[in-house]
Amino acid sequence: MYTNAGQVFDIAKANYRTLVGYCSKLESEGYFMQAEKILHKTIFQTLDLYIQSMLINIAIYGGKLGEDEVKFIVSLPDSKQYDISEVEDISNEIIRQAESVVKSPPIIMQLCSLRDREKNSNMSSAYMDMMLNIIVAMSYLNANRDEFLPQFIMDYYHSVQAFIFFSDRAERINERYLFRKASGDITMPGEGFKDEDVEEKKDEAVPILKEVRANENVIKNEELPKQAESEPIPLKEEDRKKRLDELVAELEALVGLDDVKTEVHSLINLINIRQLRKNKGLPSPAISYHMVFTGSPGTGKTTVARLIAGIYKELGVLSKGGLVEVDRSGLVAGYVGQTALKVTEVVNKALGGVLFIDEAYSLSAPGAANDFGGEAIDTLVKLMEDHRNDLVVIVAGYTKEMNDFLQTNTGLISRFNKFIEFKDYNEDDLIAIMDAMSGKMEMKLEDKAVDKLRNYLSRMNESSKRVFGNARGIRNLFEKMLVGQANRLSHLEEPTIEDLSIITAEDFEF
Repeated sequence: MYTNAGQVFDIAKANYRTLVGYCSKLESEGYFMQAEKILHKTIFQTLDLYIQSMLINIAIYGGKLGEDEVKFIVSLPDSKQYDISEVEDISNEIIRQAESVVKSPPIIMQLCSLRDREKNSNMSSAYMDMMLNIIVAMSYLNANRDEFLPQFIMDYYHSVQAFIFFSDRAERINERYLFRKASGDITMPGEGFKDEDVEEKKDEAVPILKEVRANENVIKNEELPKQAESEPIPLKEEDRKKRLDELVAELEALVGLDDVKTEVHSLINLINIRQLRKNKGLPSPAISYHMVFTGSPGTGKTTVARLIAGIYKELGVLSKGGLVEVDRSGLVAGYVGQTALKVTEVVNKALGGVLFIDEAYSLSAPGAANDFGGEAIDTLVKLMEDHRNDLVVIVAGYTKEMNDFLQTNTGLISRFNKFIEFKDYNEDDLIAIMDAMSGKMEMKLEDKAVDKLRNYLSRMNESSKRVFGNARGIRNLFEKMLVGQANRLSHLEEPTIEDLSIITAEDFEF
């Protein structure tokens, strides 16, 4: 059982890169030539469409689509074949399209099988193995994976098994192999048919890899062709309007932040009017979409940044609408010349969306020896100009420190002219946040517990409030309450639903 999401993703990525190598081989040998004329897609775009469709299907099969699963779907392939971002739910229209793609005959797998028949190779069985590894990797993001993965694996296998050709040297896909996959076994490319019950000879390669070594040149990642980014499947205008309304409603549902909501609404109105003027042939003033978020930690800056990324996308300001969040450690390296490369890599990842830099003032450290924060700022300013049509940068931090930060580089002052202040939550706001957190867990604080919480919050001075961290502090308190409730209920033989749903004053100590 894997518990490290990064490790699982890396294995999935390795399987994906090998599939890209197979596609390169099929293309160079002319197997995809006729299909490309019909599909009007490259073989790499076809692969990415199929993989993203498969991942969407397994996510929906396993229940409600989570944010981590959306990130996996977006990040694994080289290109985005669907108009989705890391922060938004997937529309019903895209779900229907993905289901249709998966139900259609797998064109690349068919070509692998054709090649196997002509060259006595094992590409189709290897393709199947790597697809199953990617499916299993995706399933690790769902807590209910043990309930649905076995059936999904078997259904998928039965739908494509007719397209697998086994040469006389190929390892057969048998019941034991399928059971391992259904149980969550995920392997690196070429290792899928290893039988743990049989000791492998040291000088004998895995059958699939043996065929590749014998008949083909191994393709290195750096030798793989760079894939052309294709246009995503467009959403209808009514879908965009619906999604925009959903994002605005999500913003309105946030506790407090009245001034922030007003600013965002004004920004939406400004963009809409600017677009209307443009459509009617009137001159439209240039707008800087970059922003400065000021305020204490835990006041919702990151949450609002994610919503703005989605809103910008639906309004046509950004092409993808995702959000990449970094701090100083994600931008500054320890050696000369490395910081610029690091910043460039982060910006490239954020293109089409929002780059959110938390505690951005930490990039400027006047007088510090061997500090490369200045290099990070200079590089960022240049890249903001180079990608001004499809990148928005939001910098965030304490009010005073952010004002000082903007003075360190004249390029920053000219590019950030939109300031939004996030005020600290008051007692009523914090209690409302606690109610929302407990409500999601179908729990409720009894009146005495609420009184105790209010009394604790009212006694905090300014220094204590800063350490408390607003909503983050409330989240920490809620977790302590859950521990206290668990300790209290552990003495009951059979706690009732009511017992499990109530947090009492004795469940936490301040």
